[in-house]
Amino acid sequence: MKSKISLLLIIVILLSSLVVLSSCTRYMKQPTINGIKLSKYVIVYDEQGLDYNKRAAEYIQSTAKARYGVNLKIVDDNDDKSANEIVVGETSRPISERLNVETEGVEFSILAKEGSVALEGDYFVIAAAAYYFMETFALTDAQVSNVPEQAEVHQPIVKEAKNYILLIGDGMGVYQTKIFDYMDKKSDLSDGEGIFFGYMFPYIGESRTESLSGITDSAAGGTALACGIKTYNKYLGLDENKNHVKSLTELAYELGMSAGVMSTETESGATPSAFAVHIEDRDQSSEILKAHMEATQKYGTIIDCGYDYTTASRLSVMESHIEKTLASLSANENGFFLMYEEAYIDKKCHNNNLNDVYNMVARFNQAIGRFMEFAFYNPNTFVLITADHETGRLLPNENGVLQFNDDDHSEANVPIFAYGHGAELFDGVNIENIQIAHTIAALMGEENFGDQSEFQSLTKNSK
Repeated sequence: MKSKISLLLIIVILLSSLVVLSSCTRYMKQPTINGIKLSKYVIVYDEQGLDYNKRAAEYIQSTAKARYGVNLKIVDDNDDKSANEIVVGETSRPISERLNVETEGVEFSILAKEGSVALEGDYFVIAAAAYYFMETFALTDAQVSNVPEQAEVHQPIVKEAKNYILLIGDGMGVYQTKIFDYMDKKSDLSDGEGIFFGYMFPYIGESRTESLSGITDSAAGGTALACGIKTYNKYLGLDENKNHVKSLTELAYELGMSAGVMSTETESGATPSAFAVHIEDRDQSSEILKAHMEATQKYGTIIDCGYDYTTASRLSVMESHIEKTLASLSANENGFFLMYEEAYIDKKCHNNNLNDVYNMVARFNQAIGRFMEFAFYNPNTFVLITADHETGRLLPNENGVLQFNDDDHSEANVPIFAYGHGAELFDGVNIENIQIAHTIAALMGEENFGDQSEFQSLTKNSK
């Protein structure tokens, strides 16, 4: 009996030693940045600044902890200066002023000075800077890393895509996205930005939106983006002969991926429904909700809708749902497809309320920023922003003032903004909206998707 107890004690001691040894080994492998061990640094950001900077600081902290067991302290830039700092975003630290270099779009900058390192990037781009810093200068096998003392401008790390995010601004034409250029105001639903975030993307094009009925509604427009076919107004996931047509959501499941549908609209709204159901009339709400339930049961589709929040405090609820959905979808190692819609740009354009349109575009910006943070931290993610149609014929008048010229949908082209592996296919194009679905499907690995009779994927056309 004593011998058994002694043996158990020896095993426990050996296991404990292995755990301690493993922990010590991991700590010893921590990187040295500009001659200073990572554990010597303190992370600094401006608590009164943008939340993007705070989240980037927290990303560096959590990654250092997960990789090396290093607990990096995060402090405000009003706190006393430490000998070695990782300065995130614009701060009052002198090194931030030294880093004030010209960047465009998704570019960011990094430099080192007197034992500290500084990272800067506009709005959500600071996430790309944080990821680049940890992947380039804080790797396990890079025992000594040197951040240049001259400011350098970098591009985000991009890898072959396995995650696909399609962001739709319902009713969002070109001038809806340029509303910041015409209105001198700020929104409680923004971070003070003066630009629609799509214009920070590296590749921009346009698409044509007419349906088989002529000027499209959201059902036919959504079906074109979801299924890659032209159909009649009111149809959801059906072709002109009322046949069921595969959506990108369903394609994802065929490929072993996960899929999700999100919208600020209710679950029975036309655009989210186009990605999940096959129904003849968009107004059949009870049938649509039943079909959504069946899609969830059959495929496991995450359907998360109804975020018409108009205050900054409630906006955080929407953002938390985005984070939760992304976390659930990304648990699948095969990747995912996700559609997210900002539905209320369209509704406010129908009302010809320019101030409300401004707020809804600002709200859409915040969602885009969250999705782009995910894309930067997960560089195998493709993101495309577009619209199902334009609403209101919004144009500048002879005095350069934006005004509505209608209260309904129009035939105007809508913008395309693309980021990630394969996004260059959309640069400078003027295409049919169904080609967006064809091309996303082709990037996912399915060339024969949607109506291939006339308009094929851009990947096919480019060969």
